[in-house]
Amino acid sequence: MSGLQRGEVANRILSVGSMDRAFIIADQLQGAEPGAPLFQHLSGRGFLTITGLYHGTPVSIITTLMGMPNMDFVVREARAVVDGQMAIVRLGTRDPDAWTFEDGRPYYTVSAPVPADPQLVQLLVAACNQHGGASGVVEGLDATADSFYSSQGRTGGLFEDVNEAVIEQLMAQHPQLVSLEMETFHLLDLARCSKGSIKAAAFCIAAAERYSNRFISTEQIHVCERLGGAAALTALTQCSLTGAVSADGSSSSSSNGNGKSHALPAGDYVWVQRHPMAAVVKSQA
Repeated sequence: MSGLQRGEVANRILSVGSMDRAFIIADQLQGAEPGAPLFQHLSGRGFLTITGLYHGTPVSIITTLMGMPNMDFVVREARAVVDGQMAIVRLGTRDPDAWTFEDGRPYYTVSAPVPADPQLVQLLVAACNQHGGASGVVEGLDATADSFYSSQGRTGGLFEDVNEAVIEQLMAQHPQLVSLEMETFHLLDLARCSKGSIKAAAFCIAAAERYSNRFISTEQIHVCERLGGAAALTALTQCSLTGAVSADGSSSSSSNGNGKSHALPAGDYVWVQRHPMAAVVKSQA
């Protein structure tokens, strides 16, 4: 994200995990002017930003890669260069280590849930039903793990993770749980503490089913990425935001998203002028 300036990131952001997914979805965007290319920036840390128009509304697609620390980089650094309220939707796939304690503490702890923005969730569900084709839409609780292996219950004999029962324990504690991944909780928690300046929601492609060990094909994933990308872009462009910049450079108000007024920065503020609910699962430390 480093190197981006005001005007290069839109108020509406779609977060994805990989560059391949970003490029697949970016095919649905248009340039700032007819025939103009999409704005693209690849940071030294590997975060790709693509900004364009979706049905006339500025939207950025940003690769947040894997894990909560990378989500933290993206949300905080995007917030620093965007004026007005923001909406962020994450499209991911679902599918740390444990130490021994003598005092009886559990190896893995689970936080209280944090909610997504209700308006954005409603728009996202409607858009998924609109664009999803034969795919079903399931609403439920997501869990965010702090690692890919230990705290997601992936077992192996090389490390003492003590995670053989972590999935069963999590399901017993939260029967409404439908997915487990690595980023959503932190996105929603950042939105929660953003002083009202960020709306956030997330949804996942169900690429694997743990209990049956069934997987969908790569071709099916790419189809879901395109359909899910269209749903996310639709929901983002329909979400009402305070102070968001439109394609013609106008702003709905001069609010910075937390109710305080501010002066818009001098210079090329608008990008088109510059360029033609979840719970966290963590291993106990």
